[in-house]
Amino acid sequence: MTRLWSLVLVLIVLVGACTTPGDTTTTIAAGQSSSTTASEGPPTTSGETTTTSVPFAPLEADLSGLEGVSEEVKAQLTDVIRESQEIRELAFMSIPNIVVVTREDYEARVRAKLLESSDDFPADEGLYKLLGLLAESADYQQLVLELVSEGTGGFYDDETHEVVVPASSESMNVLERSIMVHELVHAITDQHFEFAAAAAAMVDENRLDEFVAYQALSEGDAFFAQLLWVSSLSSEEQFQWIGESLAVDQSAATSAPRFLRESLIFPYDTGLAFVQSIHDEGGWDAVDDAYTAMVGLPGSSEQIITPDDYMRDLPVSVAIPDVDLAGYELERTSVWGEQSFRLMLNQGTTAGQAMLPAVDGWGGDSYHQWFDGENSALLIVFEGDTQQDVDEMEEGLLAYALESAPEDNFVWVEQADGRLFFIAADATEVGEQIRAAVGLG
Repeated sequence: MTRLWSLVLVLIVLVGACTTPGDTTTTIAAGQSSSTTASEGPPTTSGETTTTSVPFAPLEADLSGLEGVSEEVKAQLTDVIRESQEIRELAFMSIPNIVVVTREDYEARVRAKLLESSDDFPADEGLYKLLGLLAESADYQQLVLELVSEGTGGFYDDETHEVVVPASSESMNVLERSIMVHELVHAITDQHFEFAAAAAAMVDENRLDEFVAYQALSEGDAFFAQLLWVSSLSSEEQFQWIGESLAVDQSAATSAPRFLRESLIFPYDTGLAFVQSIHDEGGWDAVDDAYTAMVGLPGSSEQIITPDDYMRDLPVSVAIPDVDLAGYELERTSVWGEQSFRLMLNQGTTAGQAMLPAVDGWGGDSYHQWFDGENSALLIVFEGDTQQDVDEMEEGLLAYALESAPEDNFVWVEQADGRLFFIAADATEVGEQIRAAVGLG
């Protein structure tokens, strides 16, 4: 997974709110083993259980055989590998393979990773244009390629389990080192929790809102550790990091459609807030537990947006009728999710933005997406937590349809049996066919 760094650097103001992590230790109690944070000291006794604090021991890296970088960079990478484990309070099971490539090869590898999912681009482009999120002249694949290539300084390859580093000068600057912390934390957590395999299964099974939530956990985890690392630096180095961050070319991000910027930044900024919230409650142990808990809940973007909903307000399963559209292929059936509704209503639609609080009442949904190679169609069936939530969402989607949806497209919003139906199609006859198929015609 590549990382879109130019979009998250604005969050550097949060560094001042981060605290430097204290000494990390592993506590071994009678009959059990667990990770915790404590100060090194003598054994303590509570009742019949004796607890002995042992200093945390990160796995040491030997990069002496690493080619393509200077001795200074080797030393910096060695330090960052140790520091990443100390800050994350989790040791590598084995040091990941560090792969150093030229800048040209690095950018080619980033693009190749992205293009692995290029089969989905035409249908997704058609959907976003149908909803008025992309201009008719936009090239969605090119937009995404430019965004993910801009400003990246390293990435964790979750298929090869390598940390890929572009060859740099004789020394890594502060920003490059902080990015390595982020990517190394991905490698650590993947070794322990196999999040990459879990995320891939969510995508393969079209559990897309769950994937959005799980990705936000992973990116928020790595970003939080990165900011903790930056906060541990001297004031001089922190100012260097700020300057280096601001110098990153952000032209592609600045010119990208709003929904695309917001969808790409969501795992970082909202994921960061989510991880900070559960970390405040239970430290890194709580973050570790989330990798397993979120898979079984299931997770949802609602739980990331509102951390108080985590493990409490679980999505309801919403039945959606089978619809056969002649000439169209059913691209996917999945869950639209609270985050996707927010992206729709937050696209400069005055009335729609006023309806954003209605999205807080998201209870669950299901959607069908069709594509015929040129034209798109969409059916979403929404359920709110209360009838008022359904009414408010109806009002918000009607405002969206009036202000943001392309004028020539078919858009229909209607309630039936306590559920809300949203239908969009390039052709009126197709939209009417969907209406009739779900019993609204």
